[in-house]
Amino acid sequence: MSFWQTLATDPEYFGRYTLLENIFLLLGVVFWAYMYAVLLIEPFKKKFVEMPVFIACGNIIWELLWGFCFKEPMGAILLWGYRLGFVLDIFIFYQVIRFGKKQISLPISDKGYRFLLGILVVSWGLLIYTFYIGGYDLFTGSNSAYILSLIISVMYPILFLKTGNPSLFSYSVSWAKFLGNGFFTIFIFLYFPEKYFVQVLSGLGTVADIYYVWLFTRQKNSPSKV
Repeated sequence: MSFWQTLATDPEYFGRYTLLENIFLLLGVVFWAYMYAVLLIEPFKKKFVEMPVFIACGNIIWELLWGFCFKEPMGAILLWGYRLGFVLDIFIFYQVIRFGKKQISLPISDKGYRFLLGILVVSWGLLIYTFYIGGYDLFTGSNSAYILSLIISVMYPILFLKTGNPSLFSYSVSWAKFLGNGFFTIFIFLYFPEKYFVQVLSGLGTVADIYYVWLFTRQKNSPSKV
């Protein structure tokens, strides 16, 4: 078998999914990578990180576990997408350490804030690990990924409204999150037609993403309404 035939047919590379499914996965990875790039760059000038702190702690440990620890035949696009996400998330988490405290309304010291981050990372790690070894996840990590993604999608508009300063948030992130999740959701319905739990999670996340894009768009057109 030739090199190109191996790439196209081996489940470790691109052979597990159809061409269309691979395309949707790749588009999802591209938009999420773009979103991550914006999230790690914007805080340098805004002195604010828009990734909700609570879920940022789960995000980074999820990508570490699924990108490097759990061994599943998920294919090259997802595996390297998760690994790329982890590398970018290291820099995002650096911004969370620097500026994430501004999201918290209650008074907390810098030392207390860093301790809180550590507790959240460890807690999320235990939840994700035991969820996996208990057999509740799919081989793509989609169940736990969409639990996290749904929390992100719900918390974004809440933080956006709570902060009361739309200039701290990125309009391109709202669209990249919506499109990235959208392409992954299409893949979910194509490849897992009978996995109703993850379909419901992805559907709810899509509704929340649409709401956030609408909210942000309305603010841009009529700032006084936010």
